[in-house]
Amino acid sequence: MKAVTSPIRRFLRVLRRYAAIMLCIIGSLLEYLLNALTGKTSLRHRAYTLHRWTSRTLRGLAVSYSWEGSAPASGLLVANHLSYLDILVFSAITPCIFVSKREVRSWPGIGWAATLAGCIYIDRSRQHATHSIQPQMAAALAEGVPVVLFAEGTSSDGREVLPFRSSLLQPAVENRIPIAAAGISYAIADGDPATDVCYYGDHVLGSHSMKLFGKNGIAATVRFGDCAKVFTDRKDAARQLHEQVSALKDQSAAAVSRVATALV
Repeated sequence: MKAVTSPIRRFLRVLRRYAAIMLCIIGSLLEYLLNALTGKTSLRHRAYTLHRWTSRTLRGLAVSYSWEGSAPASGLLVANHLSYLDILVFSAITPCIFVSKREVRSWPGIGWAATLAGCIYIDRSRQHATHSIQPQMAAALAEGVPVVLFAEGTSSDGREVLPFRSSLLQPAVENRIPIAAAGISYAIADGDPATDVCYYGDHVLGSHSMKLFGKNGIAATVRFGDCAKVFTDRKDAARQLHEQVSALKDQSAAAVSRVATALV
């Protein structure tokens, strides 16, 4: 039987983890500034900077992460979307950039780092927003840096993978860029991932993160698909990728559940 954490210890734990986030944000911003002064401003350099600092951030948050299969070195990577931790986990595994909701840009500290890392923002409130970001996605894919896309268009509680927005796949389909699939899942010893880790619906970032960062520890597992594929039709791509991501999500959930009891 696990000991119950006192409110004071939980509060101090939250403070430590917020401090770890701020230190990593400041460190990454300073590295971006140094890179800008030395001319290292390509997407690849920016993705590597985010990669280094997200791995440190996860350590500070007591988030362990593992993966099965190989992350693609380029092209589009499509995955399910559960939490703001998803970006940290994928970036810690491999240097990449993201297509993310516009609200992330306004998050203190995190938004600055994400923007400097080359994050492509989409305004989900606009009906044709997916078309407006297609040139940015095409340009990023052309540079050969992996682009991570959460094709559901929003996050969920993880019980099932929501339908994919096929229009988000158009830049890769049109330019015959290989598309790979991945599934991510979480486990937490003293809570429920669906309510404590997943960030969706009417959740508020401040209160959600305070609750999450008070937990003992979190484990994340990503399962990558065996190979990338070039598609010629975006709707067919959306259908096949949805099936792959759903299966990979289930596999990652099975893998991460095996380490849940070891979290402290």
